[in-house]
Amino acid sequence: MLFAFGLLQLLLTIGAVPPPPVQWELTWEDDFTTLNSSLWTVLNNESHCCSPLKLPQELELYVSKAVSVVDGVLELRTKRENIKGPNNKEYTYTSGWVDTRNKWSQHLGKFEANCSLPKTQAKGVWPAFWLMPQNGSCWPTSGEIDIFEMNGDPIQDSVYGSYHWAKPGKSNCGLDLEPIPGGPYKPKHAAPNWQEGWHVYGVEWREDRLDFYVDGNLYLTRESSKVDLPTNGMYVILNQAVDGWLFPPTDNGTSYGPNGVALRVEWVRAYSAIN
Repeated sequence: MLFAFGLLQLLLTIGAVPPPPVQWELTWEDDFTTLNSSLWTVLNNESHCCSPLKLPQELELYVSKAVSVVDGVLELRTKRENIKGPNNKEYTYTSGWVDTRNKWSQHLGKFEANCSLPKTQAKGVWPAFWLMPQNGSCWPTSGEIDIFEMNGDPIQDSVYGSYHWAKPGKSNCGLDLEPIPGGPYKPKHAAPNWQEGWHVYGVEWREDRLDFYVDGNLYLTRESSKVDLPTNGMYVILNQAVDGWLFPPTDNGTSYGPNGVALRVEWVRAYSAIN
């Protein structure tokens, strides 16, 4: 099963041809000297659930105490912790989420973040850097760009870029035409837990294509001839979930340790093409 899944992903990523060169101009950035509330909204006492398939995907409650800036680095920390959320629903993990919804968004451009991810041994941890439409219709008819996501699991230690989409119209709400992650990336000859180091994760979004990069290495492309690309400005999300479906924690959270595990972000930047 894992081999078949990996083979399908490999076939999907073959043929990632670099796009024509373009000059980029910086339009927005945050270097996290502090947690700037004019740029970011911090979720507190909120969850993010569920998939159109009604699968139990996430086990965490997002809380503001899980979000901090330490020595110029944003930290979203996930811990094993029993807590009650809205409607007294019980959760077994707390974690962090920040986004720029209603504060900043952009149509087209290059989006990058310099990140350090948790170890793969932290079962079920699910860090992500992604874009959602500021004024879109029902998901995923206006698109969802997952610049990277990772599932904590010792069997695999790749990160994944994806583009989720559907044809316009209310009848297509929830009908994701690319539910499988678009493509994996792992550096050649990478050491175990390579993603704990600092790496730049990015996407270039043009009128006719999406190109996904890690440290400048192109590994996945989606073209408008094959998918419907977003037509609205998109805002930034950084979060760290706990997967309750594909790679759920099987150790009662002991692999997270007493202090939890963190997605760390040194900076986020956006650019527009100037030629």
